Amino acid sequence: MDNHTPSDGGSESGSGFKERIYKIFGLALIIFAFLGKIFKPLLILLKFSKFGATFVSMFVTVIVYSLFYGWKFALGLVVLLLIHENGHMLAAKKTGLPVSKPIFIPFMGAFISMKEMPKSARQEAIIGMGGPLLGGLASLACFYLYEISNETYWLAMGYVGCFLNLFNLVPLGFLDGGRIAAAISLWLWVPGAIILGILAFEIGSPLIFLVLILGLFEGYKIFKNRHNPEPLQYYQIEPSFRFKMGMAYLLLVAVLGVGMGISLEMLDNIRSF
Repeated sequence: MDNHTPSDGGSESGSGFKERIYKIFGLALIIFAFLGKIFKPLLILLKFSKFGATFVSMFVTVIVYSLFYGWKFALGLVVLLLIHENGHMLAAKKTGLPVSKPIFIPFMGAFISMKEMPKSARQEAIIGMGGPLLGGLASLACFYLYEISNETYWLAMGYVGCFLNLFNLVPLGFLDGGRIAAAISLWLWVPGAIILGILAFEIGSPLIFLVLILGLFEGYKIFKNRHNPEPLQYYQIEPSFRFKMGMAYLLLVAVLGVGMGISLEMLDNIRSF
């Protein structure tokens, strides 16, 4: 008579999973301790550099992502995020708004903080557009590198870049799309909330749920106070700028959407062979 039961198998599987988790975290601790010894002099120098926090947070993020996805994908993802954030920085510099250098947080992306609040929705929209625009160009560059090298890696990075920038263009809250939509029409936040809600339930990511909740809360505050003198002045934008920003937004969404769709189909075809 066989003494093994399904519950035994589940227990063994569970213990094996726990052992793998312990090994991963143990390896991570060893790596950080080892790297701390080697790079301690470098970290001291970076501490006094205006790019120190960016380099350190980038390095840590690459290490963390490498444990789950491999170093090559991790490095490519972080570089794409860096290019996206540099787009915001360049746009902010163009409009005269001082911002911080990019800071990376594993599994949450990267961000720059504004040292001053934007003076108008126009300025905020230009800064919001800078990230997806430069990030979108980086995604197209990945597709070009795939064409000349035939390396699937570049096709995959192009897809990831399109997805990241397209997600940021969802018109809601503090997402780039929300900032851009504020200069076109605040009513775009309504379909933005619907899109983000669908994504939250389809993907099941707690982070997307958090972005949705914060976006709804911000939208409630803005619509509640939209008739006050200060918001009226902040969102007062000439129609020609609204039209140009709207066309640029739609074109960017279309290009990234097509790029994402085509690259996903190509990746599926490659995997099927």
